[in-house]
Amino acid sequence: MNIREKKNRSGSVSIQIISKARGQYKVVKTIGSGAERHKIEELKKIAK
Repeated sequence: MNIREKKNRSGSVSIQIISKARGQYKVVKTIGSGAERHKIEELKKIAK
């Protein structure tokens, strides 16, 4: 399981937990999204 930061059209960043199986990535769970750096760091801590 890995943690991915994905930029959204609105400019915010979503934090996702992903797994890779057979060469494809699958989103296991989306933790949340935030526009400010400190909010993104909090979401990363939750994901770990």
